[in-house]
Amino acid sequence: MDPRLEALTLKNGGYFTRGQAIDCGYCDRDLREALHVSLIIRLRHGIYAFTDLHKKLEATARHRILAYAVADKLGPNVALSHTSAGSAWEFDHYGVELDSVHLTRLDGATGRREAGVTYHVGAVTLDDIREVDGRLVVAPSRAVIETATITSIESAMVTASSALRLGLVTKGELEEDFGPFAKWQGGRKASIAIRLSDGRLESVGEVRSLHMFWREGLPWPEPQYKVVNERGIVVARTDFAWIDYRHLGEFDGMVKYGRLNKYTDEPGRAITDEKVREDLARAERFGMSRWTWPDLDPRRSRHTVDAIRAGMELSKKLYLRNRTIITL
Repeated sequence: MDPRLEALTLKNGGYFTRGQAIDCGYCDRDLREALHVSLIIRLRHGIYAFTDLHKKLEATARHRILAYAVADKLGPNVALSHTSAGSAWEFDHYGVELDSVHLTRLDGATGRREAGVTYHVGAVTLDDIREVDGRLVVAPSRAVIETATITSIESAMVTASSALRLGLVTKGELEEDFGPFAKWQGGRKASIAIRLSDGRLESVGEVRSLHMFWREGLPWPEPQYKVVNERGIVVARTDFAWIDYRHLGEFDGMVKYGRLNKYTDEPGRAITDEKVREDLARAERFGMSRWTWPDLDPRRSRHTVDAIRAGMELSKKLYLRNRTIITL
């Protein structure tokens, strides 16, 4: 890897241009050969990235690089918006199309689609624009709302919940700023997604789980519930809890057991820890259900929810016998 191009790639935010490569002494034939041996990849015409660095990134980060390249070429007449702005703010995305860069025009020109770029037009003020890594980007709240209008409710919940979790917006700000977008195409589903989003959810899997509960009509749970023993000590924290049923829920993603497992030298210990935590929770008279990524698939989610609901009813019989629960 050429250290000069590596430095330029870092400065640009993950890419280098044909012109920059030529300035470093390379020619088009060198670029073609580098592409042939997969040393570099082409992001757009005249835009490249080093393959070994680019392939390690998640889809949102790869889209951010693409969006930065387009924004740098077009200059101050546009601002990154919609999912591209969300990528710049490092929001989570799930189930969204990230092949096209979304921009909002600031020069009054018309909107259009061309060569992997979608140009939007709309009423944008200076208060709607921020700067991220030297690029113009719509504000976090607007990025969430715009994204919600062009994606599914589930996808929009993922984006909105991550924005809330990062502390870049509040639920009140999203609700207050939503007004001008209410009549946009997709405004109704965006409103639902914002209402359902929750910054306490710590992963895409947890947000998708909450969406599944809503879609399948399961009682609404309490996220990130702390199980406390009789001495007031927190013995477990679970993804979800249905207090009226004395039942807990856990989404088991591969993060706990895979590449982000903190026990790198003893990977099986994460599973042991989970079992200990579940036993401590059950000792406090709670039942528990678990599900995984495949269980969130719409083709299986009805079965997943039926199993959770059966577990809730069993926990209610086992742990709420002779007790009266008053629902507020």
